[in-house]
Amino acid sequence: MSANKSQAPVVPGTMLVPFILITILFPLWGFANDITNPMVAAFKNILLLSNFESSLVQAAFYGGYALMAIPAAIFIKKFSYKSGILIGLALYSIGCLLFIPSGLALTFAPFLAAYLIMTCGLSFLETTANPYVLSMGDESTATRRLNLAQAFNPMGSIIGMFVASMFILINLNGTSENGRRAMKAAAEGVPVYSQAVEKELKAVKDLEEILANKSFESKKRLLKKAMEESRSLAQTLGLLANPQPDIASDIAGKISAQPADNKFAAAAQAVAIVLQLREKITPTGAEAQRDEIFHGPEGLELALMLGKEQALLDENPAFKDARSALATAAPAAGEAAGVLESFYQEKSDSARTAQVAAGLARIRTSLESAHTKLQTIPADSLSAYAADSGAAFKKIQKSDLSIVVWPYALMGGILIVILGLFAWKLPHDISQEGDNQLHLTATLKRLFHNGHYLWGVVAQTFYVGAQIMCWTFIIQYAGLELGVAKSTAQNCNILAMVIFVSSRFICTFILHYVKPGALLAVLAIGGMILTAGTIFIHGYGGLYCLIGVSACMSLMFPTIYGIALDGLGDDAKLGSAGLILAIGGGCLMPPLQAAIIDLPPVNLGFMELASVRASFALPLVCFAVIAFYGFWSLRERVRA
Repeated sequence: MSANKSQAPVVPGTMLVPFILITILFPLWGFANDITNPMVAAFKNILLLSNFESSLVQAAFYGGYALMAIPAAIFIKKFSYKSGILIGLALYSIGCLLFIPSGLALTFAPFLAAYLIMTCGLSFLETTANPYVLSMGDESTATRRLNLAQAFNPMGSIIGMFVASMFILINLNGTSENGRRAMKAAAEGVPVYSQAVEKELKAVKDLEEILANKSFESKKRLLKKAMEESRSLAQTLGLLANPQPDIASDIAGKISAQPADNKFAAAAQAVAIVLQLREKITPTGAEAQRDEIFHGPEGLELALMLGKEQALLDENPAFKDARSALATAAPAAGEAAGVLESFYQEKSDSARTAQVAAGLARIRTSLESAHTKLQTIPADSLSAYAADSGAAFKKIQKSDLSIVVWPYALMGGILIVILGLFAWKLPHDISQEGDNQLHLTATLKRLFHNGHYLWGVVAQTFYVGAQIMCWTFIIQYAGLELGVAKSTAQNCNILAMVIFVSSRFICTFILHYVKPGALLAVLAIGGMILTAGTIFIHGYGGLYCLIGVSACMSLMFPTIYGIALDGLGDDAKLGSAGLILAIGGGCLMPPLQAAIIDLPPVNLGFMELASVRASFALPLVCFAVIAFYGFWSLRERVRA
């Protein structure tokens, strides 16, 4: 490399204004990416979707990149960078504004369409902006120039996460997903009592299957599962037998009357608790009473709904018989839970195992009797309650969707203003744009014969998939494994993004001294180690590993991008489209991970992995592919 090359400025003076304008775009798609990730969990709760169904948010969002990347590249090759940017901003704005009618429709499909249109615009912007930045100066500084512009992308990401946490998730109605499902089913004519009895019959069946395993007493994993399920069974049957509606109503009133905490201070406290920097907040008197009598917020929800039905059905003979059967089942469940807990503490004899099995048989008989009696209750006796439940459920949905919609709608308005600014200020012709004639066949032929570029597309696909999985499902991981609220888990994501931003600036500096391929390989190996910790380390240690993965992901995208496009010249315009098309990895992998989360726990023989932990095997594989590309590109450069 010559002295002139080594001293070339990262951004020439003549390119400074266009560089600043284009750099503004990087936070814009960072905002869209990271306000959307937690919406997977939000839509699941609001519209009562499975993990797989809610993950279609990511499929639609990243599907736009896959759909529009090649057409966008052809467009800017034929016309100009400026035209591509204006088209991208227009589509981005339209997609955001479509959230308004989507929210009014109260259905999922219009939101997916809005996300798809939005990211068709983002695809235009990224396909245009990345090679545009690469072209704004000497080729020897192209990767550093792109890394500098990309360093501002996480600023938008942090704002998106902050808006999601402080203005969306924390303001959603506090009714749990189970509570919402119960309200919806009640509106469709299925009494809450019947729903609960059916659920507990399944729990009894699960417990009987565990006891059927002759060696279950010697397996801590099975004992723990049996103990937890029997305890939950006893608690729920106690509520079914006697929901104590007056006490439940009094406690709910006291809790709702408590002064609201400052949400920013509460978020900081919650993160400090997760990081074990402070003790858990002591419950108020009403909250302690709720936890003692009703076993937490969901138990209180159930008691309130059962109380409303009880008030309407108390004089019905079939309901009286059902409650009598439930009253018989509740103490037997308590006894079974006590025996299984003693099993967990120390080994017991087979006679006591038979005692538990006999108790479960009695419980099952009582529940089946109660279920039969409940089915004979005339539907019209609960018609008014069903109508009220349906109205309340719709009201919660409308309120929650309006909270989701307004940040997107506001962003749509801001984008219209930015579109006007770019139409006015961005130069139309840049000398470094090169040949604007379309040579599609010849360009594609060169790209498909460039193994270095093709492996870069593969690595980018796996990187984007890993990033989206780690940032999207941190909410499910923290919630299912540690019982952390969605808003708190999202604040942990903000912490992860702060680590990501800090690491990006550090790694950009390190690139002065380390080859991009070597840095990429080291970061990917670090990602593999931390992802393995996420899978195999119990408790908060696993969550800390998941947060720490962001440090390793910080510079992967621009580094892969720069390595893959190195030396492509004007082919970089179409080549960049392949790398933006690779963002479609975020379309394919999150639904696959969500489908794994929906599965039962995974038994490895030596331990049982909760499905949410096992699902992070997918990001682990992704980091392995990225590490391979880093080492391979390093070897290829040495050969060259």
